[in-house]
Amino acid sequence: MTDQTLLAKSRKARLDDLPNFSGHPSEDVERFLKTIKSITKATDESENQEILEIVRGKLVKSAGIWFDNNETAFRKWLDFESAFRNRYFSTTMIQEKFDKLKGRKQSPDESIISYIDDVTTVCREIDPTMSDLIIIQYLMSGLRPDLRKELLRRQSTLTSLTEFIKYAKIEQDIHETFEKSCHLSLESQQIQFNQPTFQPLTAAIQRLNHQYHPTNKDDQNPRSFSNRSSVIQRNSVHQTRDKTIKVPGNQNHQRTFNNKSSNNQSTPYQQLNQCKVCGRTNHRTIDCFYKKSTGCFNCGESHFVRDCPMPPNFQ
Repeated sequence: MTDQTLLAKSRKARLDDLPNFSGHPSEDVERFLKTIKSITKATDESENQEILEIVRGKLVKSAGIWFDNNETAFRKWLDFESAFRNRYFSTTMIQEKFDKLKGRKQSPDESIISYIDDVTTVCREIDPTMSDLIIIQYLMSGLRPDLRKELLRRQSTLTSLTEFIKYAKIEQDIHETFEKSCHLSLESQQIQFNQPTFQPLTAAIQRLNHQYHPTNKDDQNPRSFSNRSSVIQRNSVHQTRDKTIKVPGNQNHQRTFNNKSSNNQSTPYQQLNQCKVCGRTNHRTIDCFYKKSTGCFNCGESHFVRDCPMPPNFQ
């Protein structure tokens, strides 16, 4: 297969992709002419009738009828181009393209190359002779803020579209690399945060508590714990009973109290011996709330309570 055959097939494929032109006001005259000239390589002085035949194949409806009625007047490409533009060119189309150009903004996920190509195409359609500096101004006004900030530092050196595209691509690559590194860093921090670090922390707190609050050996002795509990319970019972004690005015220290609350109390201390002071069995004599502070716990004389001849005072 020769190069000419490949070239012909390539041109035919491009021509097939070109939409037909019907002459509707919404259709872009300049884009249609530009594409036809690019495919056929037509120049102003081209007199090849095959080019006009190709054009006729893309004209439909009223545009096709117009071409058939004026075909004899088209001696060369320039004749057709001038007549076609005068008939179908819309005076409002240029204003619409200007409005589109001024409102064109690069979207967050749009590549810099795609944005530059689109803006440059619109600029060339408005004015094929538009300078690179003016096109760069339109490009800068619609760039994403993060890229525009960096390119503004080089604006004095960006005098051609080639230079602008070069540095804009560099800034985009740097920005994307930075965004990826930040994303990976955040993912790494999230993974570390989700790791189970609470057990070591709890263990450290427990060790600190053990250092500053050592365990009392008595706390591990069930009997000692039971004895302390009995003292606490007994003292609470005594505090309740104090409210009902009646003390006569004589010097014999005889007291009467209400035993109603003691009858309702459960007494898990029946295994203890009878108290030598008050006669109860829910505590030891040495722990009795009513024992004497000196001498015998029961009568205060100089002998042991087990040898005391006096009966318990509060029985």
